[in-house]
Amino acid sequence: MEDWMRALGAVMNITELGASEDMLENYADVTLPMTGGYKALSRSEIIEIFKESL
Repeated sequence: MEDWMRALGAVMNITELGASEDMLENYADVTLPMTGGYKALSRSEIIEIFKESL
């Protein structure tokens, strides 16, 4: 699946967008979590998701 996504120009992680680990707290600060889903995410959960996306 990754090959055709790359062929379309899709990035596979946020590192490819220029993100680094030292930027993640700032990203979490400007992220607007949705409250209508299964679970509202905390700031620390958002940071963890970003870390897994590097």
